[in-house]
Amino acid sequence: MSKVMINQGRSVPLTFRLVAMGLVIALIVWIIQNLPEMIAILSAIAFSMLIPMLWFSFQILTINPESKEIHYGTWVMGYKSGKPKKYTSLEKIFINKVKTSQNMYSQTNKGLTVRGVEFHAYLKYDEGEKIFLDSDQDEKRLEDKMIKIREKLGLS
Repeated sequence: MSKVMINQGRSVPLTFRLVAMGLVIALIVWIIQNLPEMIAILSAIAFSMLIPMLWFSFQILTINPESKEIHYGTWVMGYKSGKPKKYTSLEKIFINKVKTSQNMYSQTNKGLTVRGVEFHAYLKYDEGEKIFLDSDQDEKRLEDKMIKIREKLGLS
């Protein structure tokens, strides 16, 4: 049984990352033009550190069977936030089939509903508590991912 880390996506959406990056760059340009040289250089370095933090922040789920902890938090450039939660036992991993629908409208206000199916995987632990692991539109691909996780966690 070994530690399992599951990346559950980025913490900051793409549009926010792009807008924030543009604002930081504009702020750095303004600082360089309007502040004394030494202060401008130090400020530009400090503000430029925000860009990698925006681009490299993820939601990470870590399951450690040796210490019996589940840690869900944000991972930013190697630093984790959040508190680990203790558990007594892992029961099983299961997959649910979920129907999805999305409404799209055109400029003429005509609506189109797109329906589909998605599969969600959960880990059940302790007394019925469950935690979301992953999702995929292809059931076979999700099952393959969950088989690897089951093996690492020692579940049957």
